[in-house]
Amino acid sequence: MIDAQQAAQAINHYFNREAAEMYCILGGSACLLFCALLLWLFFNDRFSSALAITLSVVALLYSAVAVSLLIRDGANRSYLIETVQSGEPQQQREALTAERERMQAVADNYQNLRYLFSGLALVGALLIAFTHHSISHAVAVGLLVFALSGTVIDRYSEARATLYLGALKTQTS
Repeated sequence: MIDAQQAAQAINHYFNREAAEMYCILGGSACLLFCALLLWLFFNDRFSSALAITLSVVALLYSAVAVSLLIRDGANRSYLIETVQSGEPQQQREALTAERERMQAVADNYQNLRYLFSGLALVGALLIAFTHHSISHAVAVGLLVFALSGTVIDRYSEARATLYLGALKTQTS
């Protein structure tokens, strides 16, 4: 049997933490854009210009992901809370089962993201090690920033998703 109060608490906890992470990502993106602006304005070499562009791309990519998740999560959270609090057992079970399946797919994807970030970091390291061109080095630094920040972000995201998935499994078993 579904405990509506516990389910709503798990949903709110997950989505509150997810929103906090997205705001942190937006703040980090703003810092990257500020650094890119400083590089662009105060340094007149090819490395700095290329790094400014690369950091801007990373910041815009992270910002786009954060904003899209904030928008999607708001609607998803509202639907889940309304359904869980409706008191209709069949609707509750269907909504929580669908959410559990969605979160299982999210959790299963973290290993692929680790491979992706590891690959990008490797490409960045190889560019630094085997090229002598300033633009290649700037792109390498951008790849490393993207890979390392993505790894940190996903560490928190995966831990949160695992806890939420456990709560959903408890409610739907």
